[in-house]
Amino acid sequence: MLPIAAALCLGTVWGDDEVLLTGQIHMRDPWVLPYDGIYHLIGTTGDAWGKEGGGFIGYRSTDLVHWTVTGQALPAEGKPAWADYHFWAPELYERDGRFFLCFSGKTDHSCRGTGMAVSDSPLGPFRPLSDMPLTPPDWECLDGQLFRDTDGTEWFLFVHEWVQAPLGEMWIQQISPDYTQLVGERHLLFRGEDAPWSNKVIDGPMMVAEDGKYHLFWSSFNDRDGYCCGVATADSLLGPYTQSPEPVIRDDGGHNCVFRGFDGQLYTSFHRPNNTPDERVCIQKLEYVDGKWGLGE
Repeated sequence: MLPIAAALCLGTVWGDDEVLLTGQIHMRDPWVLPYDGIYHLIGTTGDAWGKEGGGFIGYRSTDLVHWTVTGQALPAEGKPAWADYHFWAPELYERDGRFFLCFSGKTDHSCRGTGMAVSDSPLGPFRPLSDMPLTPPDWECLDGQLFRDTDGTEWFLFVHEWVQAPLGEMWIQQISPDYTQLVGERHLLFRGEDAPWSNKVIDGPMMVAEDGKYHLFWSSFNDRDGYCCGVATADSLLGPYTQSPEPVIRDDGGHNCVFRGFDGQLYTSFHRPNNTPDERVCIQKLEYVDGKWGLGE
């Protein structure tokens, strides 16, 4: 296996029939699901900012370095009623042998929302679970994460966008067992500008339970680092959260996923730079030492 650092951000795009190195994949918001000896990679692909295309191209690997295309996970005929374009930030989960795809989208006549689709295979095709998003229909929302707490309770994290709220807001709410709706009380965790390294933007929630604490990675911007990703930590899932004094991921990289590799090592995937069409997938080891998070080699 090649050193992961050697595969970062190389900048070449090959055809669908080629084997790509990690840093040759043009993708935003990369998410990695390790399952049954295979790493499944999915993220924002295609026309991310316009109204053409959509869906999500997937990749697979056994070593986190060499990847092959697995095809379109959410075909056009499978898109939900609440999303015509801006298909963003897919996240892939396995639950009892079924696979769930969480993603954001919108139409000309509705707010941006985040919802769920299901498949019997991590490769898809996925079909929508509902004709409505999970997020409040009158809120502009994005970037949902399905989180299973240590007691088995399932929660859904999402962002109320800064384009509607004065500051971006991070919210959490329990999700129904069939993943078709949010239930119970909605809880505000924090807002943009609450961290010393952030502005009003909040995106990319990634909750990790480690060392008896809750660590919520999220992304924003500042003048020094550009796009970047820090972490908020709490003793309780519902907070209060203490923000890291500095980002964990800098140099115009962010919207990360955290996963444990088949070797037992924690990794994080993210895109860098944030400029379209230059974004490439980056994967690095992630370390948690003496209560602090940092990137490994």
